[in-house]
Amino acid sequence: MANVVIYTSSATGLLKVKKDQTSLKFLLDKKKVPYTEEDVASNISARAEMKAGSGKTDLPQLFVDGRFIGTYDEVVDLEEVGELNPKLGI
Repeated sequence: MANVVIYTSSATGLLKVKKDQTSLKFLLDKKKVPYTEEDVASNISARAEMKAGSGKTDLPQLFVDGRFIGTYDEVVDLEEVGELNPKLGI
């Protein structure tokens, strides 16, 4: 099974970010994909890892085996064209 990490923030006031974080977790839960959640608001090293891996600060972000897969909108696009499951190793 792949090592799946989602980067989120508990300190965001943006409704879209909150909704996207919840929706990404729901999508992974629906697929029964175990994941680790890293809160970049309280973990500075996780924030640095995320930015180094993707070059982005948008949230949430999905990484599989250390590889940046995308932000929520990009993940949804992959799901719609059937490319997400192979990236998740399922």
